Amino acid sequence: MITLIVPTRNRAYTLRVVAPSFYTQSGVNEVVIVDDAGTDETPALVERLAREYPKVCTRLVRNASRCGAAESRNIGVAHATNEYVLFCDDDEHLEQGYAQTCLKKLLAYEAGAVSGRRIYMEPGDSQEAALKRFGTGWRRTAPFHRLTCEIVNAARFSGDLQLPFTNAVVLTRKSLLERFPFDPFYGRGNGYREESDFQMNLFVHGFPVYVTNDRHSFHLPLSEVQQGGQRMAAAKRIYWSVLNTDHFYRKYYADYARKVGLRAPRPVALAAFAAFVSYREIVRTPLQAKAKWLRGRLTQLVDARRAVVGSGSVERRSRGRVGREQAVSQQAA
Repeated sequence: MITLIVPTRNRAYTLRVVAPSFYTQSGVNEVVIVDDAGTDETPALVERLAREYPKVCTRLVRNASRCGAAESRNIGVAHATNEYVLFCDDDEHLEQGYAQTCLKKLLAYEAGAVSGRRIYMEPGDSQEAALKRFGTGWRRTAPFHRLTCEIVNAARFSGDLQLPFTNAVVLTRKSLLERFPFDPFYGRGNGYREESDFQMNLFVHGFPVYVTNDRHSFHLPLSEVQQGGQRMAAAKRIYWSVLNTDHFYRKYYADYARKVGLRAPRPVALAAFAAFVSYREIVRTPLQAKAKWLRGRLTQLVDARRAVVGSGSVERRSRGRVGREQAVSQQAA
């Protein structure tokens, strides 16, 4: 059986939306929710979930002081009673069958960790619409950029793919989590790299990591996740992302570069990452938001135009029908 672990902080408003998808996963008989010194109604929500899903053992662990998602994951692992552990975020739905599919892949590949594909939903999306739009990815690019050590979430590929690491919604073994625990260093700032650290630790020690197109997680629209967690302004995100990546590279870069055939020195790779994350936060993200607004506006204009044209066609057909009826009446007379 599988233990599902969710670190959370002041996200009861998203957890109540996504939690049912955790409890209805086949093979999951235990849910451990680690409340990282939050101040909202998460405990009451978890109590209600335990009553609604009595067949699943629910454990609420409350941290006395804030320690970040990485250490909260370690705390969740300590309370897990199963060998197989699935991590999920407090703002992400799981597709039905996610846990069992990842477990089958984990055993078949003798892997260290397996995830499905992550899909970012848009406001008003259903899961079906989001999945149809995403397909097997919509970006024609490599799924992993070696120099910046970044996955490309929307890269187009089919089937199962082995990578140095994947997204945060992974299934793995408790024994590996005890051997390679999450690094509490990432508890500060925005927590960047905290889930990648564990997976990279697996990778450099010879435990393969896979991502599969067979199942998906659905991240709530970013506009609906504005509070709680480790959110912060763009400038601070850049600072902590670079600082955490420097720590990450100091731990793994030599072994990682050797395994993937990367010859660039560590300082060059860090400089490339700093440039990338600055571009992403300052240029790309605002441009994507503007492009999304423009697409939405164009869609509205096109729909309005179609409505006008359609009503005109109906009116013309109506006039034509009336004219024909009058002509017939005149002939009859």
